Amino acid sequence: MEGLSVGERSISPAAGLTQGRRAIHLLRTPLFTNAFYLWANAAGAAVAGFAFWALVARLYDADEVGLGSAALSMVTLLAMFSHLGLGMGLIRFLPESGEGGPRLANAVFTTSVVGAVVASAVFLVGVPLWAPSLGFLREQPLYAVAFSSFVIAATLCAVQTYAFMAIRKAKYILAQVAFVQLSRLALPALLAAFFGAFGVVASGGIATVLGAAIGFALLARGLPGYRPGGVADPAAVFKLFPFSVANYVADSLLLTPGLILPLVVVGLLGSTEAAYFYMAWFLGYLLTSASAYLALSLFAEGSYDPGALHALSRNAVAGALTVAAVGALFLLLLGDRLLLAFGRDYAAEGATLLRLVALAALPAAVVNVYLGALRVRKQVGELVIIAGAVAVTTVALSSALLPVMGLAGAGVGNGLGQGLGLAIVLARLLTTVEGTMPQRMRGLLVAFAGRF
Repeated sequence: MEGLSVGERSISPAAGLTQGRRAIHLLRTPLFTNAFYLWANAAGAAVAGFAFWALVARLYDADEVGLGSAALSMVTLLAMFSHLGLGMGLIRFLPESGEGGPRLANAVFTTSVVGAVVASAVFLVGVPLWAPSLGFLREQPLYAVAFSSFVIAATLCAVQTYAFMAIRKAKYILAQVAFVQLSRLALPALLAAFFGAFGVVASGGIATVLGAAIGFALLARGLPGYRPGGVADPAAVFKLFPFSVANYVADSLLLTPGLILPLVVVGLLGSTEAAYFYMAWFLGYLLTSASAYLALSLFAEGSYDPGALHALSRNAVAGALTVAAVGALFLLLLGDRLLLAFGRDYAAEGATLLRLVALAALPAAVVNVYLGALRVRKQVGELVIIAGAVAVTTVALSSALLPVMGLAGAGVGNGLGQGLGLAIVLARLLTTVEGTMPQRMRGLLVAFAGRF
């Protein structure tokens, strides 16, 4: 794979500067500034989400909170299904669309809205079958229409996020999400007295509708010639579709361990252990998420300038490994103290898992960057294979080890899954270098070491 080729040297615009000044220069490039915005966005959303649910818990009874949170989760899930990865297609194809970019963006938005309408309608019709407890969504026509509107808005916000990455304006993502989070904090108290459980759904949904409107305004500012509007262009969307669906499958596979393992832990070890697992996994996996966001920035920058992919990839690997190493060291030393914030039992039961998940972020850093380079090269078959190998290995080994090792088994399974991904990546990279195997290994190490 050429994205992380080790057979050529890149010429840095910062040549001749000291290492410290060169590092500062690299951190100011779009590759890292956009990643910083994504990191700040994730951190801010986590804090605001905690505040939102703390407020909701005080204003609504537990039953309403449970129903409302389940309905909001379904809004997010339906939105994820509705755009079928077309947002990823925008990142890859919008930069090369020239004057046709605004029309392509609107075609993707229009198709995604159609998908959201169909998905929400199917869900609402089938509520008695697959989610009877959410029957309150059909009690009044207003609730059903509002729920569908919330799904549409959430879908638009998701695609707008990718559009902002495509135009290299990750700061717009931070602005939009900040607006949405602040808006939804102001709504629960206003709606609590009138709508019961649906007030929880409406709090998040209305804020998302407003966020989608802000998103279109920001996109019109950042993409020359763009104006929101419905566009039916099957040919343009079909061009994106194979690439988008493959990326959608790969992303779904990468999310699979985090979605399935909590259920596996509940089934094998019980609900109490599942609580310990969730907190430790959430904290430890933040390091892997950091390299995933950097890989998304690499995808956007590489799509904008494919000729710079070699240098961008190596810079991204260096940055991802640095963040993962520093973060892993911090969690190795202080992870148990962080878990004390949730209680002594969380620290006692989850500390080992937290440390193992943190260490797995090191191989994950290389794997995630490599996957970002594959997206730029449109090598979606290899992308899906590696993502599938990591996901299947992680879930299968974790399931086998949990009864034997307790929660630590999930950490070992995750580490081995990421390790397998790293082995595949290294094997692929070694094929790009000529010479004996020791010579190839030395070349690979020198190429990576030269970026630090």
